Amino acid sequence: MTNAARYFELAHAEEISGNESAALLFYLSSFCDSFNSASGDYPCGTVAKIRNLQNRLSLSDLQLLSLVHSYGPLSDAECQKLLSYSIYGCVAGIKAVLAGRSYG
Repeated sequence: MTNAARYFELAHAEEISGNESAALLFYLSSFCDSFNSASGDYPCGTVAKIRNLQNRLSLSDLQLLSLVHSYGPLSDAECQKLLSYSIYGCVAGIKAVLAGRSYG
């Protein structure tokens, strides 16, 4: 099981328990780790969960993006761009960010 999957499970458990803020942070970690691990799996379900919690917590896009931290090869700014592009369905933007990444 990948870290992204573990974060997703933790997020889901927090969401079920009514801890929406904690769930959002775990979903954001899952989202970033999906790209940092270079698994090739696009986190569609995670993006939907993030957007739903963002709306339920009444967070602006800027507030949401300020919560994104990468902890991996991609920078915080790159993960923030990936999330923003994902929310708005900008496939070209996602591809551009991913084309510029390196894993050392």
